[in-house]
Amino acid sequence: MKRAITLAATALLAVAWMASAQARTLDQIISDGTIRVGVNPNYPPTALYNDKNQLVGFEVDIANKLADMLGVKVDYVTVTPNARIPFVTSGKIDVVMGAMTRTVDRAKLIDFTVPINTEGFGVLTTEGQSYKKVQELNTADVTLVEVRGTTPVPWIKENLPKAKLLLLSQWTDALRAIEQGRATATIADFTSFGEWTKQFPNVKWRILKDTFGPAYYDCIGLTHDNTALRSWLNVALFQLKTDGFVDAAWRKWYGMDMVVPLRAQPWF
Repeated sequence: MKRAITLAATALLAVAWMASAQARTLDQIISDGTIRVGVNPNYPPTALYNDKNQLVGFEVDIANKLADMLGVKVDYVTVTPNARIPFVTSGKIDVVMGAMTRTVDRAKLIDFTVPINTEGFGVLTTEGQSYKKVQELNTADVTLVEVRGTTPVPWIKENLPKAKLLLLSQWTDALRAIEQGRATATIADFTSFGEWTKQFPNVKWRILKDTFGPAYYDCIGLTHDNTALRSWLNVALFQLKTDGFVDAAWRKWYGMDMVVPLRAQPWF
């Protein structure tokens, strides 16, 4: 009898866990009056805390506008690059932003909306380094510091295999490693470098002139089975792109246009 009770309790716990892990539908989000959005405040200016400890940034502007269009409030959940997909698949958040680049490997695990913005790789190093082109970094004398779970990591492994790779958890830590001389440079979306380097004003930073690599597309991530929510988000994002809201928010936070122009996509 005791074993039967234990098995029954285990089964109930499993059912409860599965229920808690299930993504909320569009109807449930509207009924609950909130949408849980994952953002990364350590990747400014996509998201960051201001002097009042409030979340602000490009993605925050987009999420706030989407919530307003949906008639709900936003419940922000902070995520790290490595935790973005697990937070979606476990049901801890309804959707994830956090500079969520669409890739074929990630698409095996979660679904994506139409793109919100584009990215292009750049190299951030210091004036003490003589490198002028990214190809010059493909040597054992170079240590590239990157954040776990981000798109530059597989690109570096494929294109700069001779360079050493130092993986850390946050971009602030990555820049600190360069400041301390533990790394030579970092490769990331170059439009973010201006905001990042403000945190290290005593370092003489240098950005290599050219962007490189393919254009990457950042989207909103959600679970595979959440079709109605994905469809609504695509319609809303198309509207925000067509009426100029997305581009205005990008220029507000980045001070420039996107690396690759992104046209509104009416299909999904």
